[in-house]
Amino acid sequence: MPNTLAHIGIQTPLNRLGIKTIPLQWIMAGCIIPDIPWIVQRILEEFPGLDPISIKLYTTSQASLAFCLLLSLAIAMMVKNSRTLFLLLAGNSLLHLLLDAIQIKWGNGVQLFLPFSSAFTAFNLIWPEHFSAYLFSGIGFLIVMGSWRKAIHADLQLQLPNKAKALVLIICLLFYGVAPVPLIDDALANNIRYSQTLRNRETRTGKPILLDREYYRADTKTIKIYTGEELAISNPPEGPSTRLSIRGRFQTEHSITIKELHPQPSFRDFSSFIGLLLTLLLWAHTLILNANTRHTRLESP
Repeated sequence: MPNTLAHIGIQTPLNRLGIKTIPLQWIMAGCIIPDIPWIVQRILEEFPGLDPISIKLYTTSQASLAFCLLLSLAIAMMVKNSRTLFLLLAGNSLLHLLLDAIQIKWGNGVQLFLPFSSAFTAFNLIWPEHFSAYLFSGIGFLIVMGSWRKAIHADLQLQLPNKAKALVLIICLLFYGVAPVPLIDDALANNIRYSQTLRNRETRTGKPILLDREYYRADTKTIKIYTGEELAISNPPEGPSTRLSIRGRFQTEHSITIKELHPQPSFRDFSSFIGLLLTLLLWAHTLILNANTRHTRLESP
């Protein structure tokens, strides 16, 4: 999927074609809504005792279009013009997912039709390190830095929700947090992210496996997958430790044979971190500036 900076670089100009006065902060928020489950996943993975497969399936469902719309509606309840902001966030979430589907991610994709179908949509046109990713990441960085001074003075139209809006916000957040749980069993039954293959270790010998951006250790000739398990590689690639996407097959219960592989550089993770950091800093700067401005007005005679 495109990194966060690339999403900003693509989606901001497209938003400006429609409404030039949209605050950059809300565009950037719309760009990251589908990635919030993956951020949560990184946090949950640090807690011992949680099942990594269930976490992966939970966040996979939560990153679907339906749940992005729920979160968009919840956020929209905190501004004056809720309808306009909902459409903005929802449209950017859909655009984010469609851009994700363009890129090649083995055994992965986006779920546009959940809960009616758990099938992935994947157009598989370009790899994440395609030249366009670097180009739009640079554009995204320039947009944020070039717009910063003006953006921090934007009216975000934030306000405390009334009772009706507060009820909608709470219901949406409850569904967003709880509704993915009953979908885990269905995702497991459909072998989403090869979850059933990985869980049933005693029956997986000879079965195919697709791994997306997992870490290969050159010293041990193993690859650490999202379950935390390290699988031996029967035909290890030459070269240093790195992240790899792999098409393979289980040779034994604890080893796989690679049929095809693709190295994945760390640029995507770094650019996503920078994009998320800039988003948080811009929001923080804006809110602090607005708070100081209101305080100054209250103190004025």
